[in-house]
Amino acid sequence: MRPTVSLFPLVASLLLALGPALPAAAQFEPAEPGPPVEPALPDDGEAGSAGSVRDPALYRGEVELLSQGAGEVRAATARALAQVVVKLSGDPQAAGNPVVRRALAQADSFVIASGAADSSDQQGNTAIGGVPVYRSRMSFDFDPGRVDALLAGAGLPYWGPDRPQPLLWLAIDDGRGPRLVSAQQLNVVKPLATRGLERGLRFALPAGSAVEMAAVDAIWSQSLERLQPLAARYGNRTLLVGKVYRSGSGWAADWLLASGEHELSRWSFSDPSPLIAIASGADGAADAIARRDAVAVEVGEPQRLEIELAGLRGSGDLARAMGYLQTLPVVRAVDVVEARPDGLRLRLDLAVGAEAFARFVTEGGVLAADPFASEDAPRFLLQP
Repeated sequence: MRPTVSLFPLVASLLLALGPALPAAAQFEPAEPGPPVEPALPDDGEAGSAGSVRDPALYRGEVELLSQGAGEVRAATARALAQVVVKLSGDPQAAGNPVVRRALAQADSFVIASGAADSSDQQGNTAIGGVPVYRSRMSFDFDPGRVDALLAGAGLPYWGPDRPQPLLWLAIDDGRGPRLVSAQQLNVVKPLATRGLERGLRFALPAGSAVEMAAVDAIWSQSLERLQPLAARYGNRTLLVGKVYRSGSGWAADWLLASGEHELSRWSFSDPSPLIAIASGADGAADAIARRDAVAVEVGEPQRLEIELAGLRGSGDLARAMGYLQTLPVVRAVDVVEARPDGLRLRLDLAVGAEAFARFVTEGGVLAADPFASEDAPRFLLQP
């Protein structure tokens, strides 16, 4: 019989340290279908590209709501779009980009599907002043074309869908000695898995064989040389090696991310909560992989551009075309130069160059570039 090491004391100590933030009934819930932390699969560790097939999951944001009011739903839509922009760019500060900030005010125009599921008391509801606060999580699917155009218009890098699945070698010491977290303890690393999904990364866990359990000191010393033979059987080149331990009144985590024998990044993190310390591995891994793999998109210099709008048939068409242009986050101002019965000549103050604007403006399905117009006098046609 294969010898095993129980992590029950470790899991219990982590959950007790967390306190009431994790309800008792949710502490040992089974892994969800398609768990974000999975048994290890082959991984070539190669970078993606903007030409790769889109992954719908990267265009989906999921956020928590504290109420069902219209204002909260609008705010949640903006938070979800910000999450997607960070996920696709790999830049944790992407939501602060001026073009992105303007887009967040119109986040609902990017949505193609949404759904909400009410939570039960087992899923994190709390009471404030004796009144229960019922939380739910809402997911939003955003238009991939418009989101890609937003990244381009904001001058943000594009981190493609061909992302490595880091093999997570994690040891935790709650005061009783370090233990390996394996595929049998998915709940222990659920915070890291959840944060990984928010950043667009999935992780794999080793199976937890006797040999792997005995190699916990290699993880604790973060020895890539000693871990390589164990990782080789899974085919994963990308390794996330971490150790989490008590530090004073809180918890600390030391992380190492590597591709093969090449070290990509090291970082440390501390927090009173062990679950937050565990989750810190996802952000550092996403930051490092995105720095390596994300592709810069050329958007040109901000400029003023005169364009013509054609095919307008009355005041309704005029209002629709102007309203659309004024909501585009790459357009800072719109001035009318000339008005005719069937069209307009406009001067636009753009946050990007003319080519990037042309890519962005046609993604909304409202205006299409006239293929017969000259480059010096771009013309756009209102779509039915």
